[in-house]
Amino acid sequence: MLSELYRTTTRLEGADPFDSFLHAALREHLQKHRPRVLFVGYGDTDTWQHMGRYDNFLETAHSFDAFLADLWRQVQSIPAYRNQTTLIVSTDHGRGSGLTEWKDHGVEQKGSQNIWIGVIGPDTPPLGERRAVAEVTQSQIAATIAALIGEDFRAFNAAAAPSLLGALNNR
Repeated sequence: MLSELYRTTTRLEGADPFDSFLHAALREHLQKHRPRVLFVGYGDTDTWQHMGRYDNFLETAHSFDAFLADLWRQVQSIPAYRNQTTLIVSTDHGRGSGLTEWKDHGVEQKGSQNIWIGVIGPDTPPLGERRAVAEVTQSQIAATIAALIGEDFRAFNAAAAPSLLGALNNR
């Protein structure tokens, strides 16, 4: 039934499903297929921000926090993943700020270049928020994922950005 609802529900914006449907399908996929690497793109906060619905943005941000906690609990409940799995969480872009600018992003939108990246797992020390340790960019996430599973992304693409592991382990 969930698969049918996921497939047949009209999307609010583009092809993006509601995060609640995505999360339920993700939990089932994780349990059934046990992937080595998994990418998830929750998007409800972005949708509601573009619509200028701060109330719904706050509600979906709260839901995202709960989805992330639920995902971590599920990962820790599966013996093959427990204490062997790293979660990398980031935004797809930054946003403007102010009374109206918070709804938009893009090259011309001041603040859009500012993002955050969160990493939790057995290969990353719990150092809390880090700033100005080293410049890090979203382009480093692919190499970081590859490094965490024992692969060298730069061997595949020499022009790729380096892994974040050096910055994460640099005290």
